[in-house]
Amino acid sequence: MEQSDNEKTVLDYLNAIRRRKRMLIILFLAAVLSALVVSLLLPKYYKATTVIIAAESGAGGLGAALSALPFAGALAGAAGIQTPADKIMVILKSRTVAEAVIQRFNLLRTFNETRWDAGKNTWKDPDAPPLMQDAVKYLTESVAAFSKSKEGAITLSVEWKDPRLAADMANFYIAALTGFLNEKAINVTIQVVDRAVPAERKSRPKIMLNMVLAGVMSVVIGIFIAFFLEYLEK
Repeated sequence: MEQSDNEKTVLDYLNAIRRRKRMLIILFLAAVLSALVVSLLLPKYYKATTVIIAAESGAGGLGAALSALPFAGALAGAAGIQTPADKIMVILKSRTVAEAVIQRFNLLRTFNETRWDAGKNTWKDPDAPPLMQDAVKYLTESVAAFSKSKEGAITLSVEWKDPRLAADMANFYIAALTGFLNEKAINVTIQVVDRAVPAERKSRPKIMLNMVLAGVMSVVIGIFIAFFLEYLEK
């Protein structure tokens, strides 16, 4: 019995790929080389990381009583009580601390280099200068990252093109945090476990990863094209 046109075997698909292997190879090489070139042209970023731990500075109270009990985390959550690490995370992500970091390092200009006229020492368009709220959003969403481990340690990472500036920003985040805690008289103390230092290796672009992803995508797209051409021929 002859095979129906709608019934394809694995061998049929392999033959379709084999007949167009030259196209697949060319597409693969073009994708990998393009990823390599683009990765080399992209600006290099460096990540600086600092680790801190937080604890309540005062003893007593319901929070202290709960912390001495089993399942303290669940009980504290049910009672609506934040742990010191939770409080620190909220403050680190606040607009107040972000603005302090931006003003300390003049990041409004750093984040908008193409809009700054160095010769005239002013914005190219004085009527439409960059907004602080945009700088805060960029800093907190794209430059700085915060995470908390299950043990309560807080990791603060800053990724930027200048490794020293990245480290300075990460460390100043802690200084701004300490200043906020003192100003608001919040009974939380922080201890720096690891200070941020300038990174010696870039964090991105990841050239090998980009090349692998480009190669995989080219194979997938190439196989689709091969099957589509086979369909048109039939």
